Amino acid sequence: MTDRTESPVAAAAVPPPSDYRLAVPDGWERIVLDSPERWTHRIDKLVRRRLRRTRATPQLEAALAERMRAQAEAAQANGGVEMYVVDQVLGQVPVSAGLVVTVLWPAPGTEPGDLGDIARSLALRTDATDAEAQDAGGAGTDDVTLVDLPAGPAVRHRYLRRPAADDPDGNRLALAHLDVYLAVPNSGQRLLLSFSTPTAPPLEPLVEALVTLFDSVARTLQWMA
Repeated sequence: MTDRTESPVAAAAVPPPSDYRLAVPDGWERIVLDSPERWTHRIDKLVRRRLRRTRATPQLEAALAERMRAQAEAAQANGGVEMYVVDQVLGQVPVSAGLVVTVLWPAPGTEPGDLGDIARSLALRTDATDAEAQDAGGAGTDDVTLVDLPAGPAVRHRYLRRPAADDPDGNRLALAHLDVYLAVPNSGQRLLLSFSTPTAPPLEPLVEALVTLFDSVARTLQWMA
């Protein structure tokens, strides 16, 4: 009879967290990206509630719901596990923002690398983007930094993106983004928090405050055993 004993390495292995916890402000509507049937029902309910006191036509309601479903499908296809929609009024200013939480896996047959690799890759893209903006007479808008959060080290990437002139959805508003990458402990996975908000008036004066709020939300992340 063979004596099977665990090796010290195996015995000392610590499993990755089973989940995470994130605290968001009141009014942030959560959509779990588990199945199209469930998120479609959730989106339809949110759209009806959002437009209840407006004079929105059925066509507008259907178009808004379809756009949100497309966003959910795209997020889920890229590894998104949940998204939050913000549609509130602060003072007299309507606020629109969003958050998508995505689980990133290393490409098959590759090592996951560390957060420094992500930072360097983003910085290279940032340099190229800023160079293009300066050639066009604008200013660079990207910022990549390594930060320490309660959940661990993270890469913070703040940037501004303007839609293309031929955007198929007809978007005309520039979006301020804040992406936060965290390493999932004891695994090759990364967790990405992607915040965004339009920068056009009347929201423009609130962008800095919203980015500060996004940073605060990222700091609430906790890993669950």
